[in-house]
Amino acid sequence: MESCRDIGTKIKENSKQLVDKLKPIKNLETDFSIYKTKVSHWMDILFQYLGEGLSENVQTAEEKIKKWADAFGQRSSDMEIPLDYALHFIFESRVIVSAFLEKEFETHGSKADRAIYAANRLNLLIDSAARSIVTHYTTFMHNTKKALQHTNRNLDISILELNNIRTALFEGTIFSVTDKDDRIIQVNDHFCELTQYTREELIGQDHGKIFYSGVHTESFVQHIQQEIKAGRVWNGEICNKAKDGSLYWVDTTIVPFLDPEGVAYQHISIQYDVTEKKKTEEILLKSEKVSLIGDLAAGIAHEIRNPLTSIAGLVQLINESDQEKNTFFKDIILTEINRINFIVSELMVLAKPHAVYFSWFNIVESIQNIIDLMQPEANLRNVIISFQKEEDMPLLYGEKNQLTQVIINMIKNAMEALPDGGEITLASTSIDGHVVLSVKDNGVGMTDEQQKRIGEPFYTTKFNGTGLGLMICFKIIQNHGGSIQVDSKLNEGTSFQITLPVHAVASVYPVHK
Repeated sequence: MESCRDIGTKIKENSKQLVDKLKPIKNLETDFSIYKTKVSHWMDILFQYLGEGLSENVQTAEEKIKKWADAFGQRSSDMEIPLDYALHFIFESRVIVSAFLEKEFETHGSKADRAIYAANRLNLLIDSAARSIVTHYTTFMHNTKKALQHTNRNLDISILELNNIRTALFEGTIFSVTDKDDRIIQVNDHFCELTQYTREELIGQDHGKIFYSGVHTESFVQHIQQEIKAGRVWNGEICNKAKDGSLYWVDTTIVPFLDPEGVAYQHISIQYDVTEKKKTEEILLKSEKVSLIGDLAAGIAHEIRNPLTSIAGLVQLINESDQEKNTFFKDIILTEINRINFIVSELMVLAKPHAVYFSWFNIVESIQNIIDLMQPEANLRNVIISFQKEEDMPLLYGEKNQLTQVIINMIKNAMEALPDGGEITLASTSIDGHVVLSVKDNGVGMTDEQQKRIGEPFYTTKFNGTGLGLMICFKIIQNHGGSIQVDSKLNEGTSFQITLPVHAVASVYPVHK
């Protein structure tokens, strides 16, 4: 009908003015203009398509409106526009075009049947758009429901996995949870059994104070606290005190929990009782000391015998009438006695039980004393020991007696690798906050297979060796946060390189004796 085509054309031409006639949503808590701004462009297109439905092919217009409705429904859901709000704009379009038709037919006096025809066609198109939008939202909600169901299933699985992990932690480890102030907020039964405290006695207590053993230095404790506050996982061996006063050792991993700002608000402690392991290590350490002292005994006895012989001879030559000679003899005797005293003192440092104490000390001075102590045995074996030291070496923080034992063991092994005599070269240098010590010989060397097994318990290349010496050396250096590298060639010699951090805090401390 010609009049319908004219009205359709007018609707298309006035689409923007029709958009302005959209009325607000009732009981809307937010500003309606926000929603209107989001959909104005879309409603402009809808009015144009409705006009096409009157002025052109209705089927073509209907297909366009369906595509429009799908896109509008997707856009509305993406913009989080509720379905009833989206349908409000569709139904408002019906009211607006109906009013437009009524005005046009009244103005131009068109017949009623044409008005009814135009209204019916527009209603069909608007109903089609509404059905498409409802279908889209229904599909979207169905997919969302399925996604939520899938998410819930995943959450159920995750919760089950978390419960299994929790059960494993509580049943298989010594477990505790501590807040940012180091106050205990949760423990498991194994933790109570080891510490001999009840759960009620532990909750709310300061973790560091209630188990304080006195074994660790303040710097060791501060290092752990700094690592946790920085959000880093800490692992090491800690000696704690139980309720009855007994000491126990635990291999501990502390994992901090961080808030969104990256601040640790609590941490969990996962522990394993290694008290018996530590006792075994102490027995091995003592046995290796005894072995070292026995190996040094022959050379030391020879070194002490020489000054004793000199002293005995000089005492017989002392003549009260010759004061000048007497003074000369006395000076020699005192020198020899001091020499004996030094050897015995160094041997006692190695032999006697001592409390483990990390401190700053001069490693170069210690190495020189060790060389002096072992020189007698070197002389017996026709071995030349030299020491290349860097000037202004930094002080080293560590357990002096244990590191002395390591160097002695390295020199002793080097001597045994020189059955016909030879040279041992020691060197010390500092690189990037680390002290690097090396012990090198030009002896029999090792095969590749022997190098791979260096440090294994009870593995030895010596006829009467125990295989414990190097194992203990590796353990001591590891406890100081350092490392040992071995380089050896058969029939050319072996080099041990020890790298130690200057300022590092030891991760573990042996038991006091």
